[in-house]
Amino acid sequence: MFTSYPTYNPFRSLKLSTPHLKGEDVYALQTALIEIGFELPQFGADGDLGDETAKAIVGAQTKFGLTPDGVAGPKTQTAIANLLGTVARKKYNIASGALYGQIQTESAFLLGNYSPLRDDNTYDAGVVQRNTKYTDPKEGFDAAKSIDKLASQIREYYDKYAGVADNHRRWQLAQGSWNAPAFTDYIAREEGATKAGPGARPSDANRAKIEAYMDSVSAYLHV
Repeated sequence: MFTSYPTYNPFRSLKLSTPHLKGEDVYALQTALIEIGFELPQFGADGDLGDETAKAIVGAQTKFGLTPDGVAGPKTQTAIANLLGTVARKKYNIASGALYGQIQTESAFLLGNYSPLRDDNTYDAGVVQRNTKYTDPKEGFDAAKSIDKLASQIREYYDKYAGVADNHRRWQLAQGSWNAPAFTDYIAREEGATKAGPGARPSDANRAKIEAYMDSVSAYLHV
């Protein structure tokens, strides 16, 4: 794990099987389970889905009122990601709905999702799609740490974009910084954020892309 491009189907459900499922997606699930209270004391987050992790999946499903079938599919992973998002939103005082829309857009709530491989041999890893050019894959696939990092950056850029008069737009720009901080800095400065960096002026095509991204991630934003 973490030394080469993942080969598993990012949409696979995670459950106890023979042989055991192994991979970054299992590791991502395990990091999330630990964060929400299922310690995995014997093996921890080792990327190997054995009996200990299977029992934790059932415990998490019971916690969320889901069918306790031991299969961590989309519903279970979404519930876990949403809980991690709620914790991070409260920690950083993020607007309601911001993290929900962001995680949905980035990974569809799949904890071990990943992007296509780029020409430079990098890719986006995990539930919030952290670029492996800048973030070690092991950290990118750590679901709890990555959601916390997303929330902290949104908060940082929201504060940085003070001066943008419309509060909804200010949150949109802060969320957009996750995808294109140089462009959102430029746009925020255009719209009155004197503390924003000079940024890079986006072309019309790139501006349309970042605006579409911001619309997507802020779909559930409530301010």
